[in-house]
Amino acid sequence: MSKKELSTEVNEDVLAELRGSYPTEPSALKIMLPRLGMVSQDVTEGKGKAMKVVSEAGTFFIESQTDEIDEATGKKKWDREEIGTTIQGVILYQRKQLRYYDEANEKYTSSPVYDTDDEIVPLFCDKKEIARGTPGDLKKNYEYVKDGKVKSKLEENRILYVLYKGTKYQMNLRGSSMYSFMSYNRTTLPPSVLTKFGSESKEKGTIAWNQMTFSVVRQLDGDESVEALENIRSIKNAIAVEKASYAAVVAKDTADDKAMDALVEGAASKLD
Repeated sequence: MSKKELSTEVNEDVLAELRGSYPTEPSALKIMLPRLGMVSQDVTEGKGKAMKVVSEAGTFFIESQTDEIDEATGKKKWDREEIGTTIQGVILYQRKQLRYYDEANEKYTSSPVYDTDDEIVPLFCDKKEIARGTPGDLKKNYEYVKDGKVKSKLEENRILYVLYKGTKYQMNLRGSSMYSFMSYNRTTLPPSVLTKFGSESKEKGTIAWNQMTFSVVRQLDGDESVEALENIRSIKNAIAVEKASYAAVVAKDTADDKAMDALVEGAASKLD
């Protein structure tokens, strides 16, 4: 980037809208974006002396969905490309999602992506809705006690939309990396700065992993701020359309249920 480009002043109206558009606390949405992530633990293949590390902890990667179908799952395959141990990008938006992986049954339970804790969201397992409620109520159904503390197997994840090299990506954060982001988020306005993504080694007992780190590289210039704002507007528009569509489906289901109840009641009265 040239000195001339960096000298572009940030328009205060643009900065104000960036501030107003970015949710301080991270709706049902399916914005289909390629994935941006980081390998948290070494990925190995083989055993014994033949074992080798194929992906090192702390390595960032991007994944894009292909048109090729995986015969085992029937789903489209994803191509992965490793992009280094540090990257720079703009965090445009943050949201939430509930997720739980049942290792014994090898099944995922998850909600759609949402924004606020007062939303009524569905919970799915094997593509079937198994519950519906606020995130807090849904998490209560998976509570357990460990070390005297009440926890939930249904984890809250943070979903970030990140602009990396001109392309929007979705980044899913959980565990210590999520808390690292939340700490960073409290001290800066992410869509107004260029963020450096890195990692640091962590250990707890016999478990070792890399936790994602976030730091400010610099403030965005005027042109970059406008680009960020345009991307945020497109994300918010997509959220609004998806929510309206979901609300219409819920309303139809409710109307169908009421119509069915009326038919049943009418049939019962005739039998009386």
